[in-house]
Amino acid sequence: MRKTLLTIISMMSLSITVPALAQNSASWPPEAGAKTPYNALSVPTDLKPVGQSLKQLLNQGFKITTSNYFQNGEIFTLKHKKSVVLCVLTAPGANTDQNVPTSRCWTLN
Repeated sequence: MRKTLLTIISMMSLSITVPALAQNSASWPPEAGAKTPYNALSVPTDLKPVGQSLKQLLNQGFKITTSNYFQNGEIFTLKHKKSVVLCVLTAPGANTDQNVPTSRCWTLN
């Protein structure tokens, strides 16, 4: 009985907090400088170019941990041991002279 009551209270608290956090999901993450309690400071981040293609990194044992489509292509986060790499894959463009997919990658650490 006590365990059931604790579970119900936990679920009720989640049902209150989760919708409150999700209300602004369309504008997530908050714009830099926006005055909101969920905004983090903009901190400079070093991105060091990697002289290898996405294919080469995958062949070396890197694994894709996240992916997301954006206007100019697909963005991937890769991980291998302690290395984290960010890659952008751009498809060949019909309106450009680019006729093969290309990738650009940067180390995050």
